[in-house]
Amino acid sequence: MGNFINTLKGILANKNTITVLGVLVGVVAIYLVYNNQIQATTDTITVYYLKQNVSANTQLTEDMLATTTVNSSLTKLDPNLVTNLAQIQTGTGNNRQFYYVNYDHSLSQGQLLSRSDLVAADEKLPSKSYDLKDDEKQFDLKVDLDLTQGNSIAPGNSIDLWVQGKNPDNEIIFTKFIENLKVIDVVDSNSITTAGSDSANPKYLITAVDEEMWLLLKKSEKINGYSFKLVPVVKDKAYDENSKPKLANETIKNIIEANTSYISY
Repeated sequence: MGNFINTLKGILANKNTITVLGVLVGVVAIYLVYNNQIQATTDTITVYYLKQNVSANTQLTEDMLATTTVNSSLTKLDPNLVTNLAQIQTGTGNNRQFYYVNYDHSLSQGQLLSRSDLVAADEKLPSKSYDLKDDEKQFDLKVDLDLTQGNSIAPGNSIDLWVQGKNPDNEIIFTKFIENLKVIDVVDSNSITTAGSDSANPKYLITAVDEEMWLLLKKSEKINGYSFKLVPVVKDKAYDENSKPKLANETIKNIIEANTSYISY
């Protein structure tokens, strides 16, 4: 045993040996990194896509869907891609119910299916129409009793939307995002207005924005890598019909655009 240790010490004391070992370690390290990169680009997953166009508020059925194989890196763009039908169904056995396409956009033939485009039957709001302008789209912000300040936010209020969350480095973000939004309604799960109620449970704050801002807000709900939450803050003055909603923070917009995939509607 002593002879072996002495021999090993002699080998390690040789500079040429150390150089060769260093080169070998480097080669192995490069190989492992390269192999991991190759593996990452060749790993695939099976996801669902639409065999046909599906309009808003339509309940999905299994014959509308098919599967395809895609690169697993797509889940970084949209972590909500559907890989199992159980992800978009409620109930069990013969009582299973597929999710509905959300009310505010349709899905196109060939489009990959994302849970963020869908809503469960018990989450689906009853139909309620609002008088919107031709260039406006309805945006529903999910809220609760705290976010509505105990049901004190009411139709006609003027609000700003702030972004609250953390970035990938776990640093806190809290900043104004959109200014001067008019509250059209605040409703519960039965589309009943909750403002002023002591017992109602608000579910959505409804407002109207132009198409560009609507797309940005929808993307903010899908952003990957950041924990973004939109917080309504009531302004201390009445809503001004002559003042359109406007972007308050270009940096947040750029973060959202850089970290989201396309949005269909």
